[in-house]
Amino acid sequence: MASLEAQIKKQVEFYFSDSNFRRDRFLREETKKHEGGYVPFSVLFTFKKLAALTVDGAVLQAAIADSDVVELNEAKNALRRKNPLPETDDGLDRTIVLAGLGKALPTIDEIKEGLKSLNVELLFIDRKSYRRNFSGVVHVELKDKDAAQRAVDSAASLSINGYVPNVISKVDYLKLSDDDQVEFDKATNAMLVAKDVPNKPVTFFLDELLPIWKDDAKLRARVRYFEDSKELYLLFSQVAFAEKVVKALSEDLPVVVDETKLTFELVTDKEAIKARPRRPHNGKDDKNANKKRKRDDEKVIHISNIGPRTRMDDIKQLLATVIDSTTQSPYVEYDGLDTASFRISVAEATPLFEKLSALSGPELGGKKVSFHLLDVDEELKVDVQYDEGLIVRFNEVDGEVSRDDIKNTINEKLGVKAADGAGVAFIQYQINDKDGYLRVTNADLAKEVVEMFADGGLEVNGVKIPKAAVIEGEEEKKFWEDARSARYKRFKQSRSNRNQHRGGRGGRGGRGGRGGRGGRGRRH
Repeated sequence: MASLEAQIKKQVEFYFSDSNFRRDRFLREETKKHEGGYVPFSVLFTFKKLAALTVDGAVLQAAIADSDVVELNEAKNALRRKNPLPETDDGLDRTIVLAGLGKALPTIDEIKEGLKSLNVELLFIDRKSYRRNFSGVVHVELKDKDAAQRAVDSAASLSINGYVPNVISKVDYLKLSDDDQVEFDKATNAMLVAKDVPNKPVTFFLDELLPIWKDDAKLRARVRYFEDSKELYLLFSQVAFAEKVVKALSEDLPVVVDETKLTFELVTDKEAIKARPRRPHNGKDDKNANKKRKRDDEKVIHISNIGPRTRMDDIKQLLATVIDSTTQSPYVEYDGLDTASFRISVAEATPLFEKLSALSGPELGGKKVSFHLLDVDEELKVDVQYDEGLIVRFNEVDGEVSRDDIKNTINEKLGVKAADGAGVAFIQYQINDKDGYLRVTNADLAKEVVEMFADGGLEVNGVKIPKAAVIEGEEEKKFWEDARSARYKRFKQSRSNRNQHRGGRGGRGGRGGRGGRGGRGRRH
């Protein structure tokens, strides 16, 4: 293993290399921000990978003392690039595209190990994802242009986590049509074909095939059934995986449909694979037809009454209790408040909905949730869920008093009953308003708060508030509906601000490329 100084030097030189510096908007902005273009050590030590090696200025200074890429300022507490960026960027010529790497996101080190035989430095690694799931595709920028061609020529000898990738130069990849790029990304290198297959929904075949890859998710194929030709296709990126599956299907785990055992043929010929039938997707009419067909073929399961501070992971963990571990999790849309939803095929929808509905007291955020099965275009209509008797309205405020003064006065009067977050939890009121609302943590305390306003009203910092009452009925319902609407607006604004913040860092995973400050740490 290289010495600590050598590792530090390599990491810093990577940050300021032509390849990374050209992409790294944050680092370029820091260079512009400081006199002479020197980036302080204090900024560099916020980069996770460097911080894991050292946060000692003296150690960093010694490590890059003889660097050809960066130089120190006179105070030796900041550094900058020695040379300006080249006017031309030949990074495209040095980049390769690898496809067929499975569904599990490989680490940077695993990719480096898989490409070790190329004997070339990897400057930039971009792992492509779709809807937060790894797509099996990686773009890698190499230091030397010749290495890109070597990678293409020796693709069959490369292996990343047991997957032999399809490899093409980025230049040639960009010359492909959109359809051909999609085809390359799918990396179909083998297929099993069964003919004269009785007509069944795809979910039937998925269930029948599940035992094949239940214990080894890598063997899972993309399954396609074509009603017109009565053909069933199992598509694989790895020939070795297809060979294992066809062996299992012919021996221990056959698929039987209507008392007929299916016979599968292994096909590895590239032209035959390319000529396989596809789902129609060309032309505007076909696309519109596909969208309609997809709506017709799908249902939406909604989850309502989600409690506060629920994370997306909490929702996924709940779904995982009823979804098979070998099945890909659905893409969940969550409004950040009290509802979430996901689409699912018609065939799978009712069984999954019944499993969810049969759960004993399912909770998210401390509240029992409900499930609803609707059509894709059908709107979820549920009443806002709330505990009754918690909202107190006060009226006829005659004077200037702050909401904190009101809240604190009431909680002080409640004494120990207002300890540990109990008492008045929220107040809706602005200075000079004539009335407002209090949300109390339980109904009994709400009644006690109202009693404080009897006998002439409640005095707060010399201001009398004469009236208060617990609201109910339509007024109470409207309060909670308005509160939910306000929370949703804040959530949307917060999400919009986060997205704008990310966009200001170059749109490539923010600072994650430097080793974990968000994003996936795509740069090594």
